[in-house]
Amino acid sequence: MSTERAGLYSMDVYKKDGITYVPHYRNSSIFVGPGYPHASNKRYTAEELVLAGAKRDIGMLWSRAQHGEVTDTRL
Repeated sequence: MSTERAGLYSMDVYKKDGITYVPHYRNSSIFVGPGYPHASNKRYTAEELVLAGAKRDIGMLWSRAQHGEVTDTRL
């Protein structure tokens, strides 16, 4: 078993009312909030978040896919 840590990468995140929305693991152009998909399956675009008053910030996250399919199916 490897003891190496997974790399972290600088990525855009959005913050609104104390909640941070991060890029979805399969498709980095879709943003999700805490508890996704169990507490809420709502997904947002960056534009939707900005129009709702969210501010862009930078987060250090594990790598994300660029164009994967995101569905409501739970794994």
